[in-house]
Amino acid sequence: MKKNILVSLAASVAFMSMTATTAMAYDKNPPFKLDKLTPYVTTDEEGNTINGYEPKNDYNIFVNYELGMHCVGFSMDYCCVIPPYNSIQAQAIRGGKQGKLPKLLSPDDGVKLYYYVRDNSYSEGNKMKYFTVPKDVDGDGHLDSANDSVSNYVWEHLFIYKDLEGTKPKGATEKDRLRLGRDLPIKVDCGPSNMPMSGGYLAYAGKNGGNVVFSDTLVPAVKDVKLILTSSYIWDALGLPLTAFNDSTRKGTIRSVDETDFQPFQYSTVELHTRDGRSKHTKMGKTISYFGTNPVDIPNCYACHSRNGKAAQMARDEGLKFSDKEYNYWKGYPDESEYMARLAEGSINILSLHDAHHGTTFLRDYKPTATFNRLGKVGFVNCTDCHGDNVSGNLKEPRATATGYKAVHAKPLSEAVHGFHLGMVPMPDGAGRSQACQACHPTHFQNPNMNDDSNPFRVTDRYGEGKFSKGDIRKSGGGCYVRRDAHSNPNAKPPFFLNNYGKWQLKNVSHTDEHGKATKELRGLYCTNCHTKIAQGLQNYDNITHDSIQSGKTLRNKSLKAMIKGLTNGDSKKFAALADPKATGDNEVLMYYLDHKSATLVKNVGKKGKLDLKPWNHPKGGKVPYAAASGGNDWWLAAAEPHCADCHLAPFVESETGGKYFPIDLPNKYSLFRYSKAHGNIACQSCHESAHGLYSTRYDGKERSVDVTTHQQALQYSPDGKYAGPVTCATCHTVNKKGVPLQLKDTKYANDYWAAVTLAHFMREGDQKLSVEELVKKYPYKKSTKIVKDGWK
Repeated sequence: MKKNILVSLAASVAFMSMTATTAMAYDKNPPFKLDKLTPYVTTDEEGNTINGYEPKNDYNIFVNYELGMHCVGFSMDYCCVIPPYNSIQAQAIRGGKQGKLPKLLSPDDGVKLYYYVRDNSYSEGNKMKYFTVPKDVDGDGHLDSANDSVSNYVWEHLFIYKDLEGTKPKGATEKDRLRLGRDLPIKVDCGPSNMPMSGGYLAYAGKNGGNVVFSDTLVPAVKDVKLILTSSYIWDALGLPLTAFNDSTRKGTIRSVDETDFQPFQYSTVELHTRDGRSKHTKMGKTISYFGTNPVDIPNCYACHSRNGKAAQMARDEGLKFSDKEYNYWKGYPDESEYMARLAEGSINILSLHDAHHGTTFLRDYKPTATFNRLGKVGFVNCTDCHGDNVSGNLKEPRATATGYKAVHAKPLSEAVHGFHLGMVPMPDGAGRSQACQACHPTHFQNPNMNDDSNPFRVTDRYGEGKFSKGDIRKSGGGCYVRRDAHSNPNAKPPFFLNNYGKWQLKNVSHTDEHGKATKELRGLYCTNCHTKIAQGLQNYDNITHDSIQSGKTLRNKSLKAMIKGLTNGDSKKFAALADPKATGDNEVLMYYLDHKSATLVKNVGKKGKLDLKPWNHPKGGKVPYAAASGGNDWWLAAAEPHCADCHLAPFVESETGGKYFPIDLPNKYSLFRYSKAHGNIACQSCHESAHGLYSTRYDGKERSVDVTTHQQALQYSPDGKYAGPVTCATCHTVNKKGVPLQLKDTKYANDYWAAVTLAHFMREGDQKLSVEELVKKYPYKKSTKIVKDGWK
């Protein structure tokens, strides 16, 4: 361990001296060919011939989901951490054929977007038990009211007054609130805004965003906080109850579900229609249709919490027998799979241990022989009734609408779950990184033949024992991140556009093995290299006045030495421990959750107990941290989450310098990737895909890849049918032989693909209205080339 620290420190010192050297030259050619594009020839005003290539498609629709993986159970008879919720989001663009500018489409252009999920049109029944599971929604003490179901219960802390535009009529009071689920019942197989799984038309969010709901906070006087669930200029179907099971292969009852049934990377499909509902077609007569990736999978709780798993054995040692009774009951059904029996056993095991260790009474009315509603009058247990959670908007804890048990104000959900498990089962790999991240979060492969113990890339065995205790967890696979995302893709190629912290990660993490030795092959980053105190420290330090040029106060554009001084008071050893936290020694992975310091949300300048709230960077006033306002603190869907700007040079950073989606983001801080836009109001995720599943996803062939869907998705826009990286200029623009838009002809950018890419990332809302001369003056070529040289690796 000491040897590894010394190696890391030596590498840091060497790197600090390396960053002072002259930037390297780079290849100005694009990393792809243009041979799938139609040649275009025109002449300029002086009669000179201009050669180019037209966009591959007349129209493009970019389809994604704002999270890289939705981690959810599909059998809600017992308990739920996060409810089903997969949004289909899209942007549609008319291509810039014949050198014209592309056009981002909205309803004003006479179009609509029709959506559906390929081979996945329903959930309730033999895929999911959610809408028909009883729970006391109206609080009358019974489970027999018309809308007493889990699907209504989990959303009733959110409310509107009139519509999903955030309208609050003058004079409206709490009595006028319309609660989701209670006053606005949710239909079967629909999301919380009642958009159906079976298909329909996407709603459009304009410049101010859409799907606006209200929630209350922990501060009694602060009510009706607006949560903007859909960012600006996005079409979407909100929160569909998607499962990982396809219509054509899910046979039999839900009792027969087996791990080989899982298809975690679903094909969400969007078609371009006219205003009157007719589908638009290509010149070849095909409907204009594109697909995206909607990832959904179940966490692996059952592995440890059933049969011979550690938690199951611990419960037996403590004399807790309910989980064994649950397993035996379900094994009495002839069509019950081993997987489903263990899933039920695991749920009861979790609830029994929670009762024993935390004084809850979830199983006080448990009925081991009941054919229905086995938890009796207690009903389903909603974890976020006590544990605040920003993702579902549960800011006020205990949740005022909780029924069936006494709800209390407990730790934020993320902190409680991660803190407990990382303390009990740190599961270090050969390098000391916790296997628990990849072991607990979803890990199914798209290829059903790889969803059993014969798969060498599977993280744990069937009882939760880690397989990489002497190896490198980054060489495992399946599920939400590892062996999927661009950051864990060993075939990723420069330029990476890294700042000095990103270069530290590249050298000390991505290019080292489990023994701390340098490797030629990229091992990539792990979950714990982004979710760190360093990321939180960089965010807390920021007071940025412009995002893409990083003006204002920030450490992100400083030397590594300055970062170490600003974040760890010059302690290089501490910096390395926080930047690459390990589950050994001081267990910095655990301390990331247990020793978390909540960021300042606002300042209160009110006196004598009164509230007068100002932005976090107001020069005076008392600090009000996230923890004081949200039961979820600043975990998940909050400003303290990791950012592209942590490791990447500006302008390869988030846009929308915060505040537009407050309290999800903050003024003068970077917004979240999912809310960010760049040139022409194009969402970052339209070109790069969603967080945790960014292009280029790793591709080992159809039979070996974790996620074939996202790879195939990238190829829809590929200029040569092979390149699967981020969407290129050639997707929407007529380009020259360098892949640079023809609009930049007669500028230095015209012969430099990577400088043109940098220019596109500099651009923000409104810049597309500038003339080419004004644009190039605002973002000079010389500055762009310097960024490419500095950030190539």
